[in-house]
Amino acid sequence: MSLTEWQVWEPFVDALRRSAPPGTGVSEFAGTVGGGTWDGTYLDDGDAAARRAHYREAAREAARTGGRGPKAELDDALRAIADLAPEAGQPVRVVAAADPDDDVVELVTLPPAVVSGPVTPVLEVVLEPGALPARYRETISPPPDGTPAASADADAVTRVVAERMPDAAGAAPEEIDEAEAALPDGARLTAEVRALYAAAGSGNLRLEPQEDLFGGFEIVPLHGSFLREAFLPAARFSTWTADVGTSAPADPTGRVQSAVGSPLWFPVGTDGAGNVWAADLAPGPDGHLGQIVLLDHEQRAGATYRAESLAALLAGQVPGSDDAVPDRSDGPDGGEAGPGSASDPEFLNLDPAAWAERLDAGTVPTGLKAAGFVPDRAVPPALPEAIAVANRLLELRGQELIEVTRLTRPAADRPRRKGLLGRLFDR
Repeated sequence: MSLTEWQVWEPFVDALRRSAPPGTGVSEFAGTVGGGTWDGTYLDDGDAAARRAHYREAAREAARTGGRGPKAELDDALRAIADLAPEAGQPVRVVAAADPDDDVVELVTLPPAVVSGPVTPVLEVVLEPGALPARYRETISPPPDGTPAASADADAVTRVVAERMPDAAGAAPEEIDEAEAALPDGARLTAEVRALYAAAGSGNLRLEPQEDLFGGFEIVPLHGSFLREAFLPAARFSTWTADVGTSAPADPTGRVQSAVGSPLWFPVGTDGAGNVWAADLAPGPDGHLGQIVLLDHEQRAGATYRAESLAALLAGQVPGSDDAVPDRSDGPDGGEAGPGSASDPEFLNLDPAAWAERLDAGTVPTGLKAAGFVPDRAVPPALPEAIAVANRLLELRGQELIEVTRLTRPAADRPRRKGLLGRLFDR
């Protein structure tokens, strides 16, 4: 069966109607279904609070009687749909009315410029393809007079690798040269980094376990590892709505430059939990060329100083982490501007009505790179209004529009309406 067949959705539509609070006229689900999962928002007569209160009461009754709970039937129906939906997910709006003749399922096809989110299938529109916030476009450069620390020792790195990884095979010299040639701004790999890869192109560099000392890492290969790009700005970016307020942390000691990410933080090892030790090829004014920084997978920006050289790291000379952490916000709310000038921002997060006013008045900022639709996450906008405004913005920039496929209950499946005499005889 196909998602465009009413029979696929009918069990969920009927369950949505039965699960509504008493007296409800119209119940709605707007969200994404697919890949075995589903997520979205339920509204009853446009109100989410009524269903939450109804669910709480129904859940208490189910706990008392041993019943399945208020969402069991809905989840069963959605599970069946999710098995048919594409892995990437199908954005959808489902309306269950008091009169089944008015039931509607709308399958939403999003173009590449539209980003969906956990609270709405239309979270934001990226008006400039591939655009990133200004902070994600900032770069750092190698200092013209940068020098390694006194502890830097390429021979010591070679000895440690030879002792701990006697069977390791080093990367070919041309492979190391190729990695260096790919660095921006004419940056060069340090002698320590070249020594590491000449001794071992990959593998587990385990050191003697000692309390409070560095225990080694899995060498990040020069090619073929996702960790080479995992901490670059584009990889650390998720959505404008979530990340437009991200600021790179500042190192109070001046050793590490402030950036969301950089190819000049050159990964050399990983702890296997997603974190990476990198050689810093663009240190701050009080840092050293080739110092080791930690790229933390739980942080959305920045790097943390860990050792003044690779040799120092392998010798266990690791200080405590500094206190620099990313300064994040949940992004601009209620029309506040993101990066860009105050009069011409790159991002605005407004409800559909406010966007419609700007479109009608011709005051959509010319430098706008992305438009958000959820200034208040507790009250997501109605999907039809969000789609209508998103399409106006997309049309304004000549981009592909959102398409909606509308399904209704087939006439043969609709309950037969009874005339006056029939209703009288049913009494």
